[in-house]
Amino acid sequence: MATANSTASRIPKKTVKDFKFIKEIGNGSYSTVFLTIESATNREFAIKAVRKDLVTKEKKTSQVVREKDILARLTNCDYVVNLYCAFQDDKTLYFGLTYCPNGDLLQYISDSGHFTEEVVRFYSAELVEALEQLQNRYIIHRDLKPENILLSDDMHIKLTDFGSSVIYDNSESLFQADNSKSVDTDRKPIKRTNSFVGTAQFVAPEILKRGAIHVGSDLWSLGCIIYQMTTGKHLFRGVHEYDIINSVVRASYKLPDDFSPVIRDLLQKLVRLEPSERLGTQETGGMKKLKEHAFFSEFPCDTKWGQLLYQRSPLETKHKLSSRPQISDDELKTMSSGFDDRVEARLIGLRMAADAPHELAAIITGSSNITISDENSSSQKSDNRNSSSNHSTYSSMYDPPSSNSSVNNNNNNNHNAPVTAKRLQLPDHTLSLSEQSTKNIYHKFVQNNLIIKQGVLDKKKGLFARRRMFLITEGPAIFYVDPDAMELKGTISWTADLRIEQKDMKTFLIQVPGRTYHLTDPDQDATTWCKSLTSIHYRYYNTNPTRKVSTISSYSVTSSSSSGLQSTIPVTEL
Repeated sequence: MATANSTASRIPKKTVKDFKFIKEIGNGSYSTVFLTIESATNREFAIKAVRKDLVTKEKKTSQVVREKDILARLTNCDYVVNLYCAFQDDKTLYFGLTYCPNGDLLQYISDSGHFTEEVVRFYSAELVEALEQLQNRYIIHRDLKPENILLSDDMHIKLTDFGSSVIYDNSESLFQADNSKSVDTDRKPIKRTNSFVGTAQFVAPEILKRGAIHVGSDLWSLGCIIYQMTTGKHLFRGVHEYDIINSVVRASYKLPDDFSPVIRDLLQKLVRLEPSERLGTQETGGMKKLKEHAFFSEFPCDTKWGQLLYQRSPLETKHKLSSRPQISDDELKTMSSGFDDRVEARLIGLRMAADAPHELAAIITGSSNITISDENSSSQKSDNRNSSSNHSTYSSMYDPPSSNSSVNNNNNNNHNAPVTAKRLQLPDHTLSLSEQSTKNIYHKFVQNNLIIKQGVLDKKKGLFARRRMFLITEGPAIFYVDPDAMELKGTISWTADLRIEQKDMKTFLIQVPGRTYHLTDPDQDATTWCKSLTSIHYRYYNTNPTRKVSTISSYSVTSSSSSGLQSTIPVTEL
């Protein structure tokens, strides 16, 4: 068997310039996954881009290194996303992985409500073979769940996300506690981890209790996945995560009365408190014994162990949730390779367009039939740059305002307005505003501007944090409202001088001349906020707001006027 080091030595040497980044297909705590096409071969890959600064802040360096080592050991494993290449630059680590266009297993469970017994049997069997391959390479996944089971082009499974996995030494006992430090003078110690990993509904109790490292942990997760495929529900449920964890550590669960007897028997043999008692472990007869269970003996006559990958998936004929975009050869030829600020802004825009209402998609993707005009302008300027080359899309998608326009032009009509907005001239802008005014209770706070993004954030002031509804509108402008009292509390003055800095997965800063706003996302999704703000800023100012500056006072007061956009007038916070 090839070692991780010998396998890693065969991984091709690549750089970011060897790939064209097509779209963002997922993101995690400190990484983003992109669909890419290798320029030389036109092959598709999923590139996982890991930010070094966030890895360092979150103290996850060892986890990232371990994941790379495990992926290297799993090269050419049939049921795992393969590591094609690994490279880095000053800010980012890149892992080139198998691209699985059809999403993850959870999407299909949610879409159908639950699977038929035939589908459950097929994917359970593929999971059994996948776990057998991991065991043969002395790897325990430890975070098996439907979200980490991807589906290939032909709808067969590929396991992913090995950040919580461990490599164990088969010559040593697997029953050592996580915090033990067994050392052999002839070999390196086994690296243990004390941290909780995985999702509570699927993680084994010994991991929650930081107990034994055992291959049976993955078999427990297998049982939980089989239950969810069968019923569409979690085996362990509760009002709070504490309730779920408490049930898991006691192996306390209840199966429905009408549950399939053969699946009931399988689950009861997998979801057992003692790892060594779970069907499939060495103590119970190994994976061979698991394969002999009655549930799998009901395979169709043409389906055999070891031949599953050659069988047609029972989901293959169903609607596929493909993430593969339609790209013409001409578009691909004109697309630049590498990953810079302009490419990142395009990718963020595409993701936002997918999440945004259809009327906002053109803003974010750079459609040329959109202009920005002064709020009080009586005539709309047409955009005659439709035939301009692709490289000018970002700088020319908006019409520049008239050179004599200023914030004072609006004083007669909006003397108390917190923001003088640039309007997004969408084909159905009036209709969108009308719909927003009737359906969005926060419309009255945004000066009749179209809301692009909104969400709840905790805004820190002094020692205290107050929960506010943040509203990002055309302009661009940021309003924030007390959602309980339904009162406008202020705005953030958005000019070309605005800066954005992400501190961790919860917290990010918005810096303007003379002030810094400390904001926390209670859902731990600061990354999405920063990406959205960056994309909107880039569209208006064609500059990157995340670039470093020495101090707030170093911002140029005149930069906003030179950008051609009107200044904003902040409302004093109440």
